[in-house]
This record gives sequence, structure tokens and C-alpha cells, in this order.
Amino acid sequence: MSVKATQMNKQALTYKHQVVRNVPVQSVTIQDSFWEPKLKVLREVSAYDILNKFENDGAMRNFDFVAEGAAEGFHSGEPWFDGLIYETLRGISDLLATSYDEQLDERVDGIIERIVQAQAAVGDGYINTYTLLDRPGQRWGENGGFLRWQHDVYNAGCLVEAGVHHYKATGKTALLKAAVQFANHMCEIMGPSPKRNIVPAHSLPEEAVLKLYQLALDEPELGSVMKVPFKATDYLELVTFWIHNRGNHEGRYSHGGEYAQDHKSVLEQDEAVGHAVRATLLYAGLTALYLSTGEEPYLNTAKKLWDNISYQKSHITGGVGAVHHDEKFGANYELPDNGYLETCAGAGMGFFSWNLFLATGESRYIDKLETILYNIVLAGRSIDGHKYFYENPLVSKGGHNRWEWHTCPCCPPMIIKILPELASYIYAYDNKGAFVNLYIGSESEMLIGDIPVTLKQQTNYPWAGAVGLTVTPEQEASFEIRLRIPEWCAQYELQVNEQAVSFELVNGYAVIDRVWSPGDRIHLDLDMPVHLVEVHPNVTTHSDKAAIRRGPMLYCLESVDNEKIVNGTVLYSRDALRDGHMDRKLPLQPVFETEHRDQFFDGAVLVKTKDADGNDMTAVPYPYWNNRSRGTMVLWLQHDHPVRDDGWDNKLYRIIE
Repeated sequence: MSVKATQMNKQALTYKHQVVRNVPVQSVTIQDSFWEPKLKVLREVSAYDILNKFENDGAMRNFDFVAEGAAEGFHSGEPWFDGLIYETLRGISDLLATSYDEQLDERVDGIIERIVQAQAAVGDGYINTYTLLDRPGQRWGENGGFLRWQHDVYNAGCLVEAGVHHYKATGKTALLKAAVQFANHMCEIMGPSPKRNIVPAHSLPEEAVLKLYQLALDEPELGSVMKVPFKATDYLELVTFWIHNRGNHEGRYSHGGEYAQDHKSVLEQDEAVGHAVRATLLYAGLTALYLSTGEEPYLNTAKKLWDNISYQKSHITGGVGAVHHDEKFGANYELPDNGYLETCAGAGMGFFSWNLFLATGESRYIDKLETILYNIVLAGRSIDGHKYFYENPLVSKGGHNRWEWHTCPCCPPMIIKILPELASYIYAYDNKGAFVNLYIGSESEMLIGDIPVTLKQQTNYPWAGAVGLTVTPEQEASFEIRLRIPEWCAQYELQVNEQAVSFELVNGYAVIDRVWSPGDRIHLDLDMPVHLVEVHPNVTTHSDKAAIRRGPMLYCLESVDNEKIVNGTVLYSRDALRDGHMDRKLPLQPVFETEHRDQFFDGAVLVKTKDADGNDMTAVPYPYWNNRSRGTMVLWLQHDHPVRDDGWDNKLYRIIE
């Protein structure tokens, strides 16, 4: 076994019942013309931007007030700001793991020291600056408090997750020790009687504490290093209690019923309801509990909930949470153009989908993750890295714009959590072979059986469908290479060493099973035409509309690119729109042309066609909108096409033939 492969095994956090092994971010080098510029901005701009803005808000000072025990201390920001800081530290930890930055590392260490000092001043492992400074007698929402507002458990979970990621990335234990102390404190007081019935009012702690559980199994000696109890069994028992006590309100307030998925036991839930961020993070934790225990009811429930979201409650961009009130899921097939579609909810659905892939090896979960990454997540941050979207609607009258900062800036930390994870999503493996999930220029090494295998990928995806993959085992060996065939791709060609090769399509992957020699080269060519997409006829708001898609990218019309001619007069910008949507209609069979523009930000393919009246139309990739203009935007376009009720087969969207 190579030194690199051995190190990779130590860096990976892998649950016992995964059928697929994940590759840690440290073991993947991204060399990609599409993603490298965006990740560079994340490292060099957004990471500092988010930290600076939290500092300016006084969010870091909250820890200083607690550490000093200052009677005049007060809390700045929302009660969940502690959690948002921890989430940012988690994301930055993964950035440090993939591209070390000494200045950023020192900045993080300074913040961790402030957190540690505040926790030490409290003395029992608990730390939640809002409760300590504003409601000191109401920990966990008790004694007349309100846990749904205070976010004690949510903030604790964010700290736990940040501690695990920071340790895995840097080997440092200061933040991990703080996380363990807080987790131990929760284990002492939460659980079946005579302990207290306290469950998260905002999910995330479920998966976070399971990550700590797995770390305690993998490296129990860390307890001696940190000089704190480090008991895996306690952490698993806590999460199991949290999952099973949804809907059990004995001795506590309800967290709002369906709003916080607290209306009944999780294992009795088969429809995604309530606050979409809370829901998707709960379902990600539920899936992680299956990965930890192998108990089928957890997986079966998670799959039912994912199916409900994906086939009845998901917008075409991958966004979820259609209703503005309570930031929640709507009814089945309630998918309005002006849906809420919070960036955080999209990222949560991405984490949920990834966990289900680890549990099943099915490509449909990666299809969903890819759509979210290329559309919702990228749209959530401006190209320059300074501005952010909370909501991601599919139509704008011109009043929806990215903000530099927000009174509830929860989405920037979520973006900085999921984008560094991109490296670990590209490849995966098991004892039989490797999975190539995402088409991103990159290089990684993994162990297939006992053989170290290096995969190197070259591609101009998503602007082109050609993918080259060099397979280099340490020695000649027989194993499988599985290449995902995206759901949008109807035609593709596959060769090995410039020769046609036999393969089998399994779970959405083209599986090549052969003896591989060092330097063998796979060529996959995914046909990537522009096509129109229709939505299930139960979505009545879109029965006469179509969306433009090319590869994984959705396209929209911005007023800055599109003009309309009325009575011989050319109208631009907002004058070209009526009632908040582009007053343009596609012909029954539009002819599309593509144009790659190197100077369109970091390069992009634009789509051109003509409307039903013969006027020119230009569509841009959805995540790039609102970067050049504060004008209007529309994604779903008027289009008369026959509506058929047949052939949907668990599909919510399909290509118009």
C-alpha cells in the first residue's frame, strides 16, 4: 500500500454500513477550468469576506463577553450566529485541507482560542453566547425559554461538526476538544427518563454528532490526547434518542409541529413538510444513522422522503422549499416560479443526496447533487465572491438582487461548507472498483482491494461533454471503472485506448470490467445538445411553459441581453417584461445555437435562438444571472406543446421530444 493511500484511509471518515467509500478532500487535486476559478474566489475572497462581516457584526465579540464574564456584556446578532461561525470554520477547514493558506489558518486559530476561552469560563462544556448573555436561566429553552429561537442544540451541533472537520484537516485538537466537551454535556442531560426530553429544534446536530461517533470509533486514543471522555456509544445513543423522540412532547414544548418536523416520529414521516433547511438536514442525519447502524427502517424512510422531494417537490434547478411563509415545502407539485428556494435548503438536499449515494451506490442521487451544485449553490454567491442570495426564485421583476450581508446570513456559511466538499464528491470506490461521479478535471488515488489506483480526469465539462480518464494502477489489475451517465444524457460513446469497449449499465453507471494496465485511457463523450424540458402535468403553473437546459446547467433570460420589438420600436430591459415574466414565446421547435464566450466572467456557453415572432433571444446559465445587471430574469418560457400524462415513470421533469 502506498504512503498516500494509507494517509487517505486515515483522513477519510467512513461509516460502517456504507456500500461505497468516500474519498477525503485531501486526496483529490482539482485542475479544472470551470471549478478552479470559483474555488479560488471562495478561498481568497469569500472565506475572508464572511469572517470579516461576522466580526463587524459583533458575532465574535459575543465569545469575548462570555469569556470575560462582563456584567455589561450583550449579544450581537441572531441567536444562531454561534452556529454560523462554526459552520464557516468547518468549511474553511476543508479549504485548508485542499489548499493551505497560512494567514487563514492563523485567523481560524485565533477564533478558536476565543471560543475555547468562552467555554472554559462557563465551566461545564456548555457554550451558547445568546442564551448565556440574554437568557442565562433558560438553557435549552427551559424555564420559560424557547429552544426554537435560542438554537442551543443547533449551535452545539455546528460546533461538533466544525471540530471534527478541523481535526481531520489540520490534526489540531483545540476545537475538537471544545466539541467533545459540549457533546459530552448533552449526553449527560439528554435522553430517556430520568434524563430530559430535549431534541434539536433545528436539525444538523444529528449528522454532526454521528461524525463525532465515527471519529471516536476510529481514533479512541484522542480522548487521552485531549484529556476528556471520548465515548462513541454515548454519541450514537444521543442521536438515536433525537431521531426517535420527534413527535414525543412529554416534558417539553413542541417545536412547531410540521414546521420543525416535530409532528410525529421520523420513522412515520413519508412526506417532506415544514422548514426546508431543517427538513433536509434532518434527513441527511437520518441517512447517516443508517450508515452508522445498518438498520433498514432508517434507510427506507430516508429514501421515501427523498423520492417525495425529488419527484413531487423539487424545482428544476434542484431548489427546494417553495413557500415563503415559514421557508417551507409546499404541497405536492406546488412549484411556483417565485418559490422561496433557500440556498441553505439546496445545500442540505445536496448533503442528503450524497449520504444516500453512500448507502446505495445509485447514480440518481449524484444526478440530484450535480444539479444542485451547478445551479442553486453557484447561484447563491456572486462571481466576485462578495454578495449572496438567500432565495433563488426562477423569475424576477428586477427587485431580487444579491446582498452584501444580511441580518440572517445563514447561506454564506452553507456555501462555504458544501463547495470545498466538491473534491470528495468526484470519485468514490469499493472493493470491486471506482465510481466517477462528477466530470471535473482532477486527480485522485484510492485503494481498490489492495491495489493503489490513480485516476486523472481531463474535461471541459459542463461546457463540453468530452471526458478523458487515465487509469493507473500500481500494477496490472482487474477491477471495475463505473462512469455515471447523467440523467439528461440520451446518447454517449465510450472507448478504452481508442477502441470500442463493452460495458454494462448498472444503477446509472456505465461499468467497464477488465484488466487495467498503468496508463490505460478511457474516453467518454456525452452528447450535450440544448433541449427543452417540461414539467409533470400536475404542476399546473407550468403547463404551457418549457425550460432550456444544456448538460447539467439550466438557462434563463436576463433583460440585459434581450430586446423586444413592439410596433417597430426596440424595447430594452424592464420595458421588455410584463407582469414579472419575459413576454417572449418559443416556437414549437426552436433552433438553438451555442456560443462559448471566454470573456463572459470566467468563460461560459450562451444559448441563442429566436422567439415565435422571429426576434433574437439570448439565454445565459442560471447561476450567472444578476452578476451584470439588476434587471429582470425568467427561466420558464411560454411554449405550446402537447401535454401527455403518460411515460413519466417517477419523473418530475423530462425532455420535450
